[in-house]
Amino acid sequence: TEKRMTKNKNLMVKIEDLTGQITVLFKGQSEVFRNANDLQLDEVVAIRCSGNNELVVGHEIIFPDAVVMQKTKFDNDCGLAFISDIHVGSQKFLGEEFDNFIDWLNSEHELTQKIKYLFIVGDTVDGVGVFPGQERLLEIKTLTGQYNELARYLKRVPERITIFMCPGQHDASRVPEPQPIVDKVYAGALYDIPNLVLVPNPCLVKLFENKKEFKVQMYHGASIHTFINNIEELRMIKAHNNPAKAVKHMLKRRHLAPTHSSVTYVPNAERDPLVISETPDILCTGEVHRLDIERHNGVLI
Repeated sequence: TEKRMTKNKNLMVKIEDLTGQITVLFKGQSEVFRNANDLQLDEVVAIRCSGNNELVVGHEIIFPDAVVMQKTKFDNDCGLAFISDIHVGSQKFLGEEFDNFIDWLNSEHELTQKIKYLFIVGDTVDGVGVFPGQERLLEIKTLTGQYNELARYLKRVPERITIFMCPGQHDASRVPEPQPIVDKVYAGALYDIPNLVLVPNPCLVKLFENKKEFKVQMYHGASIHTFINNIEELRMIKAHNNPAKAVKHMLKRRHLAPTHSSVTYVPNAERDPLVISETPDILCTGEVHRLDIERHNGVLI
């Protein structure tokens, strides 16, 4: 619930469980200090420590961490494609490049023929009124017009490819997470595309081959900025250019946005929809307009 540095450059962390709270001291020269420095408010960890009822010294921090124990391999070659942040309707929308991408999906290219699923991870249109003065930057100035244009593109995606599409902050969905699927009032044209599956944000998509199960966790990624701002290592390497390093911390914590209010969200008394309850084979995000690929304990980011 609280972190502060002492005059002696030690770290004092106040932690709580269902029985009460206590302060843990992490010594500045210790190996565990760096992990302690990266602790996020409200996240769940286990701490090995020693001391008394007043003060304990921390020796090890154990994170929930996501680990793929055994990789899922389908017998048939199955390709997955990932795009995000298309921002149809913006003056900066890359219409020619998006055209080329869809032409490629329709080509006889060897790689294209393997693609069975296309994941679109949020901010599909630029929206209207998302920020002050946005109308000056719009090519298409209505939400319905933006979604009609997006639908015109997506109708050209071959029907053999199933499209999964979740919203982002610019889409016709509430901003607080979890976000429901895009609104039919504005995005009615999308509902007429037979191979398009609209999903919420975040969403765990499970692909099956007989009894084999391959899991793709979709999350637009609003919390990436909070991780980068709060973790020194990420700030130093300017991780907005390497967002997969921030996404690693989601997997390490088994939570897409552990700190209360780091993203706007809708509370749920029954379950936390931002917990990574099942370890995915792939975790895909958007948000920062950068391509990045890494692995973490067998999970492809």
